Amino acid sequence: MSGPGHPHSAFNIKHSTFLALLFCAAAARAEYRGFWVDTFNTALNNHDDVVAVVANARSARANALFVQVRRRGDAWYASSREPAPDFVPIAAGFDPLADLIAVAHAEGVEIHAFVIVGAIWNKNPTFEPSAALGPPTNANHVFNRHGGYDPISKTVVPGPENWLTRTLLPDDGSAISFQGHRFGSDFWIDLGHPAAAAYTLNVLLEFVRNYAIDGLHLDRIRYPELSVSGQTPSTGTNIGYNPISVERFQRRYGIAAGSPPPPPNDSRWSQWRRDQVTNFVRRVYLNAISIKPQLKISAALIAFGGGPTTEASWNSAEAYWRIYQDWRAWTEEGILDLAIPMAYKAEHSATTAIQFDQWTEWLKTHQYNRAGVIGIGGFVNAIEGTLRQPRRSLPGLAGVTFYSMATSNIAVQSTPQRSFAEFASALTTGKSIDGTTLYQPADLPPLFAEPASVPTLSWKATPTVGHLMGFARRPDGSAIDSGTVTIQNTVTHRTRTTMSDGDGFFGAVDLEPGQYLIQFEAGSEIFLGPLVSVAAGNVTRADVGPRRRAVRTR
Repeated sequence: MSGPGHPHSAFNIKHSTFLALLFCAAAARAEYRGFWVDTFNTALNNHDDVVAVVANARSARANALFVQVRRRGDAWYASSREPAPDFVPIAAGFDPLADLIAVAHAEGVEIHAFVIVGAIWNKNPTFEPSAALGPPTNANHVFNRHGGYDPISKTVVPGPENWLTRTLLPDDGSAISFQGHRFGSDFWIDLGHPAAAAYTLNVLLEFVRNYAIDGLHLDRIRYPELSVSGQTPSTGTNIGYNPISVERFQRRYGIAAGSPPPPPNDSRWSQWRRDQVTNFVRRVYLNAISIKPQLKISAALIAFGGGPTTEASWNSAEAYWRIYQDWRAWTEEGILDLAIPMAYKAEHSATTAIQFDQWTEWLKTHQYNRAGVIGIGGFVNAIEGTLRQPRRSLPGLAGVTFYSMATSNIAVQSTPQRSFAEFASALTTGKSIDGTTLYQPADLPPLFAEPASVPTLSWKATPTVGHLMGFARRPDGSAIDSGTVTIQNTVTHRTRTTMSDGDGFFGAVDLEPGQYLIQFEAGSEIFLGPLVSVAAGNVTRADVGPRRRAVRTR
């Protein structure tokens, strides 16, 4: 043993101090290290499946899992609204989400409930139900109730209870089918139909209320990508033509009922479609944090092609003009806590490697008062390529998440595909499990050499602003649809302008504490709301109409 008088004691003290400092630095490191877990490719059918998923996360020193619990209008949790998935052997009485939360939290791993919003069915309904074909087996499935499918004629029938979005282009048998209602293999709801938006919101709020999730993660929160030629930012896309949404648009702009639908390149129609998606994200954000203020709302965001390099070039990004997902506006407004672009770019291609860097830089400069996490495609990269991308992207961002746990890497050229265990070893040691293969230069430390804590989000930990939401209704109880809402601070006179949705819902985030007056304009109608108080860290409810009230919620 060595004591103070031992000839090596000075070295030992210095070495111990170095290790202590290294430990403190490692302990102080805070970044999201996540994996997407999709239930198409990763089973969550019993407790052993859940334990395996969490063990994988821990082996890679991950601290968050984005786990798919709503795939196509179904539930990997105990739901009173949606059925369990067809032909998936979930153990009797087993609740995958509840078990995931219990197992992951015991290991210090966050669970973010990953939900598909837009796509609600992905099989050809003209066949008998099976694992590959047919309609949902449960009569109460949202597709069976609101997809408009008629099993006699084997067509989709239009009507006010049909919630599907559609194109007006003719069917081509592959990209478009079922009278313009199916895109590739998927049927999608249209968030421009108020009942579809309200139903989907209530589905999400069910597990926000009932489960100790750390976050709610929105995927396919957009219109579908239509795979036909001739689409450009100037032409727009022929999508979003649910008749109810079209009728609402025409009322908003004073277009006679029964007039032809707007053309795809009508700038008002393009903005209308963006607004339907944005309105829904705002509604989810405010309702969810009114229930659980610390809940983190995130979304998997489109990053097709190259990233914007100027402010003006955002309008040419496919997220903006092709699928009407204006996520740049969401981060600026603050209706996402974590923006997660799916920058799935192959590192071994010079073209796509540059695209990855473009999206990373765009995200870093467009976090505003929220945070960005870059999504990396392990399924398009070898391990070596995947390791290079976080090294370039992590400085300046809140973290990284990989798609997916099921396919953490692929074979590239002469490089073979490896197991998840190999990927975990590469992240934590830089080498293969047996130590014989270097996955990165020897002079670099491993990417996840030490554990990292989940970042503290300052706007949640120490809020300095508050939020407001409510419904605007006329004296007869009808919703003020697409009304202009002006929210004004009575002392500073600063104003915030927003829009009510098809149910009359409106809201605003990040308001300075104080009292506010609310005014609604819809055409020639003007409605004055109550005087409401906004407090830091709270969501104030301010309904306007027959049952007016203003209450503060947490």
